[in-house]
Amino acid sequence: MKDYSFYQFALAVRGRKDIKGEFAEQVFNDLSFPKHEKDFNALSDYIETQSDITISMSVFDDLYEEYLEWLKF
Repeated sequence: MKDYSFYQFALAVRGRKDIKGEFAEQVFNDLSFPKHEKDFNALSDYIETQSDITISMSVFDDLYEEYLEWLKF
């Protein structure tokens, strides 16, 4: 099992030509994004209350699920 933060996963998603890729790009551009965080609730709270990310939270939910699957391999 991999030991990477959500931010590290988002870097791998950047460049995709879909909404998840756009979300990852906004994560990358957010200089205050918690780069070492893995916890869903902490990330969700940050995105909802402190970030300028404009894409729907449902995209984050889907991307976080993909992150959990990615960690397994």
